[in-house]
Amino acid sequence: MKKTSLLLLVVVALVGCKASETKKDPEVGGRIGLITVPKERNYTASELVIGRRICAALKNKRTLFDSLTNMQEQFRFRGELKNCDSTIIYGQTEFTAAISNVSSTEFEYVATTNRTNYFKDVVTDQNGAMRALCDSLATTDSISNTTLSGSSYLTISLMISEGYDRFEVAKQSRDSAGNYNLVSGEAVSVITQKTQAAEKFFGVEKGRVRYSACSGSKDYSAVGQTWLTALTSF
Repeated sequence: MKKTSLLLLVVVALVGCKASETKKDPEVGGRIGLITVPKERNYTASELVIGRRICAALKNKRTLFDSLTNMQEQFRFRGELKNCDSTIIYGQTEFTAAISNVSSTEFEYVATTNRTNYFKDVVTDQNGAMRALCDSLATTDSISNTTLSGSSYLTISLMISEGYDRFEVAKQSRDSAGNYNLVSGEAVSVITQKTQAAEKFFGVEKGRVRYSACSGSKDYSAVGQTWLTALTSF
């Protein structure tokens, strides 16, 4: 993934941001950060291939992490953060995190330095937005890119971006008036090729970014995280 600053991209994306707009029906074409809500449809054949490749890689990572000694293995990441008043809390700074597998289903990245705002949760084929999609990809080719989860619509896009398999999740939630609001967008680029990293690291989140709508404005906060390398032997 290119080392382009997330926060520079955020500034550019602000021009077209519609994060605070509401509609009675789920929005198509709405944008938060660099993520746009696509039209509801079934995945194409090429998207199904990408999705299955991502799910297989995420399962590989889940199996690897489950086999590790708790808190023994470490990764180095680069992180960025911008809050709702556009203050850059930190930009492109590196930190180290150990892998916690106390729970066999909910792994965590635990920062070994004084770090509070980063992605602690580990994306696998059995948690988060990808769980239902990976389960569906294992049984059928007829899958919609949009699902209703409680009072929220999740739209998952599958693509190849900057050489990495990637999924993007746009979340629209319904408020008390029945309006749907685009409240967050998240993109995760996943290691799936030997040209990107050793096969044992398939499924690691090479790049991850989340945009969250700010209350009462068209702005949003943003947190980004990039995997740099393994610091231990695994």
